[in-house]
This record gives sequence, C-alpha cells and structure tokens, in this order.
Amino acid sequence: MNDSYLSGQDAPPNLAQQWRVALPGLIGGTTIAVMAGIAMLAALWFVVKFIGNSRWLWLEYALLCWAAGAVFTAWSAWIAHQAESRFAAVLRRSIAQHLIRLPINTLARQNEQTLKQLMTNDIGSLHHMLAHLPAEIAVFTVIPLLSIIVLFYFNGLSAIWVLLPGVIASLYYLLLLPYMTRRDGHARMQVMLDIINKADEYVRGIPVYRIYGQHSSALTAYTQSTERFTHDMVRWVAKVATPAAIAVALLQAVATFAIAYWVSYTSDTTTLAATLLFSLAIVTPVLRLGHSVDYIRTGRAAAGRLKEFLQQPLLPRGKIHAIKNPPILLIHHATLLQQDQPVWQDLSHTFAAGALTAITGPSGAGKTSLLNALAGLVTLSAGSVQLGQTDITALHETTIHQHILLIPQGYDVLNSSVHTNLALTAPQASQKAMQEALAKAQLSTDLATPASSLSGGEKQRLNIARAFLSSASVILLDEPTSALDEQHAQTVFQSLCKLAHSTHKTIVVVTHQQALAEQADAQLVLPHGRSVA
Repeated sequence: MNDSYLSGQDAPPNLAQQWRVALPGLIGGTTIAVMAGIAMLAALWFVVKFIGNSRWLWLEYALLCWAAGAVFTAWSAWIAHQAESRFAAVLRRSIAQHLIRLPINTLARQNEQTLKQLMTNDIGSLHHMLAHLPAEIAVFTVIPLLSIIVLFYFNGLSAIWVLLPGVIASLYYLLLLPYMTRRDGHARMQVMLDIINKADEYVRGIPVYRIYGQHSSALTAYTQSTERFTHDMVRWVAKVATPAAIAVALLQAVATFAIAYWVSYTSDTTTLAATLLFSLAIVTPVLRLGHSVDYIRTGRAAAGRLKEFLQQPLLPRGKIHAIKNPPILLIHHATLLQQDQPVWQDLSHTFAAGALTAITGPSGAGKTSLLNALAGLVTLSAGSVQLGQTDITALHETTIHQHILLIPQGYDVLNSSVHTNLALTAPQASQKAMQEALAKAQLSTDLATPASSLSGGEKQRLNIARAFLSSASVILLDEPTSALDEQHAQTVFQSLCKLAHSTHKTIVVVTHQQALAEQADAQLVLPHGRSVA
C-alpha cells in the first residue's frame, strides 16, 4: 500500500484490486495444472496402448508421463500458494490500514469477534479458494473434457451412457447437497449458538448463580442444549449424510464400471480398457466436487464480508505536513448526527493555548464524541475542526498525531511493560523522564512492571503519564480521573493545569466531576438536545 492511501487522497483498495496481486501466479499455476492433467491422461492413454499390444515401451512412456504429472502438480501448487500468500499479505495490510482510518464511531461497531473473523477466518477462506483454484480448474474442466473426447473416439454416441453416473453425482453435489445445507444448516447453527450462549451465561454468572442457588439450573440448561445439538446432528447424519455417502460411493464405483463394460464389452481389448479407465477419469473428480463447492461457497461469503468492510467510508485526510500558524484548536459551527439525530449542533468554541479547558454536561450530551471530533476521529455532519487555522481534514495523518494526543477513557494498555507503554508516546524519553511523568500522574511503579498487572486506577494513571511525556501541542483526555480517589484526582488535575501553563499546551479534559471542572481555566458546558455556541 502506498502513502497516498494513508494520506486519504486515494480511495481505499477494493477486493478487485487485491486480486491483481495474485492473478499472474494463478494464471501460471492454472496453466501448469492443466499440463499436469494432460500428462496424467497421456499416462492412461499409454497404459491403454500397453494393454492392447503389451509393448513395454508404452509402459515406460506411461511412467514418464506420471512422473511429469507429479512434478507439474507440485509446481502448480507451489506457484498458487505463493500467489495466495502475496494476496493474503496485501489484504491483511489493507484491512489493518482501513481500521486505522475508520471513524471511531464506526470502529466501535466492529466487535472483537467480527475483526477476528475478517483477519483470520475470512482471509483463510479466500486462501483455500485461491490456493486450490488452479488444480480445480484442471480437474473439473480440462481432464473431463479430454476424457469425454477419448470416450467418444472409441465408442461414439453410446459413450453418453458412461457419463450418466458423473452427471447424477454432480447434480447431487451442486443442487441437492446445498439445498439440504440451507434447509438444515441454519437450525444446526442456532442450536450451536444456543450451546455457546448457555455456556457463557453459566461461566460468567457462576457467582450470581451461587448466591441465588440457581447454578444447577444453569448447568441443566447448558446440558440440555448440548444434548439437543448431539441428537439433531446424529439424526441428520442418519437421515441424510450416511445414505447420501453410500449412494454416491455405489454410483461412482459400481455403476460407472457396469455401464462402461455394458457399452464396450463387445469391442476389442483396447477399446474396453480405454472406456473403463477414461470413464473413471470423468467420475472420480466428482469426489472432490463437494469440497470445491464448499471452498467456493465459503470464499464468496468471506469476499462479501471483506468487500462490505472495505467499502465503509473513511476519515478524510489531506497532504499538509506543516502548520504555519500557532496551533490554536477550535471547532466552528459544527454539527454531529448519529442515526439522523443531532448529538450536538452549531457548536463553536476556541480552546485557548496555555490553558486547561474542562468539558462538562449531562450524560448523553456528546462529550466523548466532541473529544473524538477534536482528535479528527469522527467525521462531522457540518462545520469544521481547525488547528492553526487549517481544517483538520486537510492535514496529513502524521501531522495530526504529532500535534494532537488523545488519551481515551478506560484502562486499555499494551500487554507489555510500563516502559513500553510510555515509549509509544515518547520513544526517545529517558528512564528519568518516564519516572518523573509517572510521579506527576501519581503512579509509583517500576518501569519493568507488566502493565497488565496494574489495577484499573493504576492503568488509568499510566495513560495519564503519557500526557507529561508527549510533545503534542494539544492533549485531549477523556475522564482521566474517573477511577481515582478524590485526593489523587485533585493532584493529577492540578498537575495537568501546571503542564498547560508551563508548556503553553492546549489541554482539554472531559470530566463529570464538577469540583474539578471549576478549577479549570475555562469550561465548555454541553447542554443536552439543543444547539450551543
């Protein structure tokens, strides 16, 4: 991916563009797979010739063709997997870069399970479809077509009867099996989801169940769901899968040979051998048809989800790398709509440099949304956010991150050391500077301490410490003291005020604690449900 995509000037790549990475390899792999199929059929032809006149030269030719077919098959698979690997790498990078550019409210709708499916299951499904595509094209087109030509060459129009088992088996895999899957698959999936939900309820609710004496009934619900799933699965296998497997096996092994013999038993040995061997070359690929249909079905579904994800609108970004004016932050006649309802509208405010501004208001007034908009993580419905008299959407991605630091609400930290977490904000900071930042955030811990071992309040203070290390001219904090006691909250808030005054930074803090907001240099109160200015 190029920098123009990251800067927001070019449209994000779609799946059609991603395919081009794999296209040369797939064409090459398919060509070689076709050569492998021709070599295998040539080997059968020489075996037929050997049966006809028992010359060992034909058998040598057959062995050479089989060896060539094996080499071509391996070569084709290697090329196809190389192409698929390049495609998967580019696609994963595109998804990751797309996530970076999504508005924060859109990203919030992408739960962890959905993202895991996109990055692993869906790309894996496309992997199977792409990696096996060259071989499948050869197996299901070239080999059967050439085999049919040979059969008609030896048997004329009567060879049509030899095709009957393969046609019936193909119809089973292409029509009947998908129908049964659609009919029964949804019900089985619902039962499986019921099992998962019951298990989650039981595991997560054990303390509550124990208090109310209901843990045994919760376990019973899980057990019943599991038994129902097992019963339904066994019934499905007994009624559908087993008879179908037996029928297809008999159809391919018994009927094919019987029909082939019936068509050519009065002919010479060469014709009989050709009919038997090449009829199997037609019907045998049907054994793989079920898997191929699954590859295509799951691959298409995965491609649909990935396509939908990559089509989601991104945050607008520009190419301006330098701000010529002082980095004063302001929001101008801004309106934000969510589900066609205004979060706030016609909002204008200038956030003074060298001062701490507190944003307050009732729950649902859009305080966090405003902070995200100031950081350029939300697309406004109207109006603009400006930094240094430049619309933030015209700034390059790196320029925004250099000038604005957002510390969101919550206790999210990297599963690494305290030092590593602080280095995200200030990679060049010394250990002394990091310890001083931790002290200002009222956190006393060693830099080597695993951040995941800290308490919720300590994790919050670790994130606050990033504000004292950052070189950004604008620092946005969302409820930075929500998990702190009153004494620590006061101390941290005063340290943030001193930081704004001493470094001439613009610091904006969302808080629900009115006592702290009154200590700020300025306040912006967001009323609920009406315009502000």
